[in-house]
Amino acid sequence: MKHTHKPKNLTHLLMVTISLALTANAYADFGISANVANENGYKDLDDKASLSLGVEYRGDKFNMGKDGVSYEFIHADNYAVEALATSNNSGFEAKDGKNFTGMDKRKTSIDLGGRMIVKTGIGPVTLDATKDVHASKGYEAGIKVGGIAPHAPHWTGERTINVAATGGLRYQSKKVVDYYYGVKNTEATANRNAYKGKSAITPYLGVEAQADLTEHISLTGNLGITRQPNAIRNSPLAKDKKYQPVANVGFTYWF
Repeated sequence: MKHTHKPKNLTHLLMVTISLALTANAYADFGISANVANENGYKDLDDKASLSLGVEYRGDKFNMGKDGVSYEFIHADNYAVEALATSNNSGFEAKDGKNFTGMDKRKTSIDLGGRMIVKTGIGPVTLDATKDVHASKGYEAGIKVGGIAPHAPHWTGERTINVAATGGLRYQSKKVVDYYYGVKNTEATANRNAYKGKSAITPYLGVEAQADLTEHISLTGNLGITRQPNAIRNSPLAKDKKYQPVANVGFTYWF
């Protein structure tokens, strides 16, 4: 559950480029997806759902989905280790809202790192760590317990519906928070104080669902709540809500 507020074409272009270069898997599928989400951390943007379109890919080693691009390079019975490329944060421009007027553009992140998925009796435990190499240059890390596996499984020949509870923590370094929620001295106004962001830890709880309805159609969704840390809530750009609901629904057509 990340702090994003609208889709950006840069991440989708990166994903498509990598996927087209790595199509040599023995068993692989391409899909076209549509995702509707309400995730929005800025107070000057409304809570209307945003629609994003993308291309998905599922293979033996290489996968591309809503959570990013991953390549599995270590696999064992109870765990897997993957290289990961994703986008954890969307930026903004001055034209996006009145509260951004006079501010410098914040770019969408491109986050590179790794992820480990461990199978346990209570579901998968997922740990990840990434660095934004494009915008903030900061680090993020997270731990997620339970929920649905990070990338879509192949069609098994049978209709399946899975629902699982999930929870975890998300760490964002000082550079990440300051880049997306900080206000420089040169950007301060009478109605927008200067603000220096600090590192933040965001806990969350939720429920995730995945349904493979046919060979070609799958649905995903989650509903949850995050507890916004003071390092973000205190920003004049952020919504002053201690708890923030998060919901999204995704549809994929597989070829």
